[in-house]
Amino acid sequence: MENSVEVKLMTVKRKKKGGFSSGRTVTIAFSLCLLAVVTMIGMYSVGKSDQQQKELEQKVAEAEEEAKAREQARAEADAREAQEEAEEEQQEEAAQEAASGSASRDKEGEALADAKSTEGQETAAIDGAELESEFAEADPDPSGTGETVILDEAQEAASADAVSEEPELSFSAETDHLLWPVAGNVIMDYSMDKTVYFTTLDQYKYNPAIIIQGSLDENVMSAAPGKITKIETLEETGMTVTMDIGDGYEIIYGQLKELPVKEGDYLKAGETVGYVSEPTRYYTKEGCNVYFEVRKDGESIDPMALLQ
Repeated sequence: MENSVEVKLMTVKRKKKGGFSSGRTVTIAFSLCLLAVVTMIGMYSVGKSDQQQKELEQKVAEAEEEAKAREQARAEADAREAQEEAEEEQQEEAAQEAASGSASRDKEGEALADAKSTEGQETAAIDGAELESEFAEADPDPSGTGETVILDEAQEAASADAVSEEPELSFSAETDHLLWPVAGNVIMDYSMDKTVYFTTLDQYKYNPAIIIQGSLDENVMSAAPGKITKIETLEETGMTVTMDIGDGYEIIYGQLKELPVKEGDYLKAGETVGYVSEPTRYYTKEGCNVYFEVRKDGESIDPMALLQ
């Protein structure tokens, strides 16, 4: 019994002793592995640092080469620019020299031409004097009256033609009639025997014309054939045209603009005298209109008796 107990105890002690030896071996093996890993990491880090250093040195070398190339290119560009400037200066100098030479030649040519002109004038004067002397000897009428007579006859003929081109103006109240300058209603009648009311002025006064309603920009026609004798701008009637129609009769058109005629022009009946303008401040309430006055020997007469 005691022997069996002792055997068991010895068995347990061996197991324990074997267990400690095995754990110690594992610890040593793990430590060796860890040391190997650290060594490998260190070697890798050292190798990697060397590679980075080489890459850095290569980049620095490339940057230096690039800088040298840029400096060389800049130097070549500066040299080309300097050469171009020198060539431009040479061309400018050559052009200035050429211009100076041309100016000198022009001056010489002008001087020569002046000399020739003076010589030619002197020669012409001498020849002219000789011709006048010969003509005076040959012409029985040295005063030249024959030529003057010819010129006077030509001028008289031209004047006669100009007079014949002017149309003869004639108007008779018994046989002739006037055209309406615009197709509108009479908004103010002719009245020289009594005063009439002017709406804009708010007063009564004599009216030597008729006021015909019109539209802005409307065409104003010539009431009869005639000649434009006066164009003026008046405070009451604005741009005003006076036309002579013959035999002492005159027509006055007022409140016009953009006249296609001028003084001295001849118009046929129905041709444009001007266009209806904005009313002057004397007729703002009456609106756009045509001032139409007829005179006989300077005296105003009623246009309604002559309009057809």
